[in-house]
Amino acid sequence: MRIPRLIRGVTDPLLERVPVPIYGGPNRGRWWSLVSAGSGHCSGLKEARRLRLLASVIRPGDVVWDVGAHHGYVALLAWQRVGAAGEVHAFEPSPRNRRLMQRHLRWNGAANVHVHPCALGASDRVSRFGGTGTSKTLALGGGDETVQVRTGRSLVEDGRCRAPTVLKIDVESAEAEVLEGVLPVVPSHACILIALHSEDADRACSALVVAAGYETVPSGDLVASRHGPWKGDPDLLCLGPLRASRGEDVTALRMSGL
Repeated sequence: MRIPRLIRGVTDPLLERVPVPIYGGPNRGRWWSLVSAGSGHCSGLKEARRLRLLASVIRPGDVVWDVGAHHGYVALLAWQRVGAAGEVHAFEPSPRNRRLMQRHLRWNGAANVHVHPCALGASDRVSRFGGTGTSKTLALGGGDETVQVRTGRSLVEDGRCRAPTVLKIDVESAEAEVLEGVLPVVPSHACILIALHSEDADRACSALVVAAGYETVPSGDLVASRHGPWKGDPDLLCLGPLRASRGEDVTALRMSGL
């Protein structure tokens, strides 16, 4: 049952200050906000397959970009995996989502996660942002917020971020736009995981990464969606030319059940 917005406007600011433990999954033992504890976050069931895969491919010293970071669940996992030599960049244009994410990172002492208040796209510009429904479905092109959009290339060239060795994208059908802006600076040994929200996004992203020499590995859900009705936001794993040639992620793929 969805709680009316008027009531949530009163309860959410109180509940988001209450920490609860995560008791399952790769983030087990960390702290999370009560207001965001549902949908499997604290049980570890939230996007369990995706989290297992990321836990398998992220290594100490990696530079992880979490594009569409929401409340920081993936960023929290990545911080634990990269260690002191690595770093995590979390991109989230929504102020409320960022506030919760920063709270989660602070509670867990995740000092090497850099939070960026912008969206990623194919060009540097200002755009409208927002939408209806839950905070997970906010997107560029609509809504009543104005946000900065940056390309991954410009962020690297400006010295704001090191180029990603692991890139996760979950941006409500703007995946190809993000890829177009960041692929020129992604190293050949990188790994990209894309949550695809439509058939058009699947075709566009697949064309971009294949043209750049990546090997693509569709999840079982993506294979099913390509042969039937589109369901959810299935994953496409993309291995850079150097990484694919090494065959280093075969074990990771088997472990994750992709």
